[in-house]
Amino acid sequence: MVLKSRYFLVFILISFILLPACKEEGIQVLEIPQSSGEDDPPELIPSPVPERTLSICLGDEPDSLFLYGDQSYSAVIIRQAIYDSPVDEVDFQYSSSLLEEIPSQSNGLVVVVPLEVYPGEKIVDSKGNITILASGVEYRPADCSTSDCLETYQNQSPVILDQVEIEFPIKSGINWADGNQLTAVDSEFSFWTAQELFGSRGPRSIRYTASYEAVDPRTILWKGVPGFLGIYSYPEYFFPPLPQHLLANLTMDEMLTSEGTTRQPLSWGPYRITDWVLGDHLTLLKNENFHLNSAGLPIYDALVFRFVESGEEALAAYFSGECEIIANEPGLFDFLPELLVREQAGELNIDFIEGGAWEQVSFGINSLDPKRVLLQDSRTRQAIAQCINREGISWARGDAGPVVEGFFMPGDPRITSQVTGNPYQPAAAVDLLEEIGWVDHDQDLNTPRIAQGVTDIKDGTLFQLTLLTAGIDEVPSSTQLIRDDLKSCGIEVEIELLPASELLAPGPEGPVFGRHFDLAQFAWTTGNYNLCVLFSSVEIPGPYPAYSKGWGGANASGYSNPDFDQACSLILGNLPDQDSTLETYQTAQQIFSEDLPVLPLFFRRQVIVYKSELTGFNNGTYDLFWNIETIH
Repeated sequence: MVLKSRYFLVFILISFILLPACKEEGIQVLEIPQSSGEDDPPELIPSPVPERTLSICLGDEPDSLFLYGDQSYSAVIIRQAIYDSPVDEVDFQYSSSLLEEIPSQSNGLVVVVPLEVYPGEKIVDSKGNITILASGVEYRPADCSTSDCLETYQNQSPVILDQVEIEFPIKSGINWADGNQLTAVDSEFSFWTAQELFGSRGPRSIRYTASYEAVDPRTILWKGVPGFLGIYSYPEYFFPPLPQHLLANLTMDEMLTSEGTTRQPLSWGPYRITDWVLGDHLTLLKNENFHLNSAGLPIYDALVFRFVESGEEALAAYFSGECEIIANEPGLFDFLPELLVREQAGELNIDFIEGGAWEQVSFGINSLDPKRVLLQDSRTRQAIAQCINREGISWARGDAGPVVEGFFMPGDPRITSQVTGNPYQPAAAVDLLEEIGWVDHDQDLNTPRIAQGVTDIKDGTLFQLTLLTAGIDEVPSSTQLIRDDLKSCGIEVEIELLPASELLAPGPEGPVFGRHFDLAQFAWTTGNYNLCVLFSSVEIPGPYPAYSKGWGGANASGYSNPDFDQACSLILGNLPDQDSTLETYQTAQQIFSEDLPVLPLFFRRQVIVYKSELTGFNNGTYDLFWNIETIH
């Protein structure tokens, strides 16, 4: 049986649209539509007319607004208006409009209790896998936080494991738009709905849950599977409420398809949906039962989301007054130079939302192709990193955030000390290549270096690599820059474009996850998981049982370091707000920077354009429209 990685399926589904096939080049000139000089016929507006309406252009129309339906970014944005996201994360700080407090160990809402576990019961083993307690299973006993205290079950009965309990206290005075009170039962109903929908293949917030119970009308108590402490964030395990009083009698098919769940789901947030004209716009009016109405919120009486198909269409709508905000439209990056000029002129504002996909170049360190052996030495990988002007690539890419030296976003408070990394210094890179034994034998930059005394490399071997990336006809500009920079260091690179579905197909056929590549440029989606797992030895893909994850492993480079494995295991096996976990983050980051299994580039970002007089936006890391009720 081939075991599948718990992250791989999500990655394959999402990464296809997160590859460096973004519109990076061919910056366009925006043509603003001009009036013909003739009076246009007046537009008929239905009555009554709301006093204040905010119009937003969205670059994608969702298929469904059901909570567990369409997960596109446009669907998430619109749900901010109807559900007022239960927990918001803004620049790495949590807040909630629904919960009294964000759970933590310090406020007593997160506790770890010892629990007796008997043979045949479900546990999480020492590697973080859900299994059944049986003879030969390695587990982490209660109060064990390192690999030194792991034990193997030998049919003794029972054993004591840690179980995490999280209490989620819900605020009082919050009602659904129909006037019914929102209670913890609605959150419990949401959990059971998600569990029925996704089953055992669902997200880990379902798989690692032992029980999810409304212990009273205002309190949810979550209990984890015994032995599970690898929580990325506590709010991840709170399930946003669904109106149990309306949906309890629906079948799952009805839940996924009915008008009342997909087109006009009942709101408890600042707005409620009143009209959806497919292919054109969605209208929402103020929710009269919103719990912050007495504070004058939301500011606007109505929202109109207009759906556009391109950056050009969105900007034409903006300058003609059809919308005041443009969001989720990647085509805006094509016009970024001119937009920045117009921002200086006061015609609009531009903000960037950080924290999108993590773009990197993977090294084929431990390839299954015996001929691909040039990148096994970490010093060679460091020299390659120093040859590449990542700042130049970031500057040329409008959708690129600042260059990073690891897998943490800039500003992440978990990283308290910055590593030196491998900055752009081609002269030092050339010296390092010479030291390793890659020599410029003919003093000609147009020819690749050759090996002379390189460990485990035959003398005379040319330094030639193939760089894989997603595309069909046009080579992404960032990929070209990488090739050109490496050429200046004497490393010859051939670019090979592949369709995303072929590039990232599972092994053994797929070149990346089949481990048959030199260099591969692609992006990992980010989310509620620690990226260190992508470089754990257990995640190396390959034939089962030699490789425990089979072809479902995520560690395409084949990188393996016991010290990094131990650090990542500690991160994954301890609670996120423990001091030992925070210390281990620094260790993992330092090892990663020295070994360099991949060359980190940057986290992608989104752009939002809005009227200069609007407030409530800023540059940063957050979910767009988290504060939609206060925008004005």
